[in-house]
Amino acid sequence: MSKQRLITILGPTASGKSDLGIYLAGKMGSSIISGDAFQVYKGMDIGTAKVMPEEMHGVTHYLVDCLEPTEPYSAAIFSEKARGYIRTENQKGRIPFLVGGTGMYIEGLLEGFEFRDRGSTRRKWLELYEKEGMAGLIAAAEKNPDIKTIPVDKQRLIRALELAEDRKKQTAGKAAAPVYEGPVIGITMDRQKLYERINQRVDLMFAQGLEQEVRALLHHGIPEDCQAFKGIGYKEVLLALHGEITMEEARELIKKNTRHFAKRQLTWFRHMPYIQWVDRTGRDKADWYEEVESIIHSAFSAQ
Repeated sequence: MSKQRLITILGPTASGKSDLGIYLAGKMGSSIISGDAFQVYKGMDIGTAKVMPEEMHGVTHYLVDCLEPTEPYSAAIFSEKARGYIRTENQKGRIPFLVGGTGMYIEGLLEGFEFRDRGSTRRKWLELYEKEGMAGLIAAAEKNPDIKTIPVDKQRLIRALELAEDRKKQTAGKAAAPVYEGPVIGITMDRQKLYERINQRVDLMFAQGLEQEVRALLHHGIPEDCQAFKGIGYKEVLLALHGEITMEEARELIKKNTRHFAKRQLTWFRHMPYIQWVDRTGRDKADWYEEVESIIHSAFSAQ
């Protein structure tokens, strides 16, 4: 039985992958599946740099603007939904594009991770905390090579331990190679240029009304402890609204946290050896777009 077909475009935040995906999907008469952990949430447009309907140019987007901010979303939910969309699009004779930057989501889908219920894992760490407190959690984290930075907050530390254990389990049972037929293309650029683009994007978010977006969500009763508010941009503005920092400090903190996030994205992607990287530094859009098209053409014409 032949593999289902999928074209993947990934990269760090602000690298230009969304515009590229829309251009190529439009040219090929295809669709886009979002590989982003927060663009699924309705009403959270500015802080997620969500592709808006007028920017889609008629290209169908899946997993964008489809959940309430109070609803859960995870790598497991994403994989289940994405697999269905890929299957449906292939049955219609189309090769969909997976476009995004959430490493766990994308790698899990491409490599066929079997996601498990995290409840038992969480109970394990909560029980350790009951017995040994923070010292026990910290000791466990220090023994885990996948945890580079140990959070000082209990919930974040438990979360880090959960993710590290889940990744170990998933990696043990994953496929030896991507389960889909098609290229996995990574967009990269000079780190300093990327950081400049990130800083500009954050300034644009504030100009577009990020603070007002957060206030509107709170006004509509979205609880501050929901998963959606844990995204970069939202948690910092909440700190400012509580008076813990100024709004200008929130802006600079968002820039800093987004730059760190981009660095973590690139670190994650380095563990995916099948990515074909395209460096767009100092190149005209037409030039590096053409390189991506060439990779896609070669991937399917060689069969």
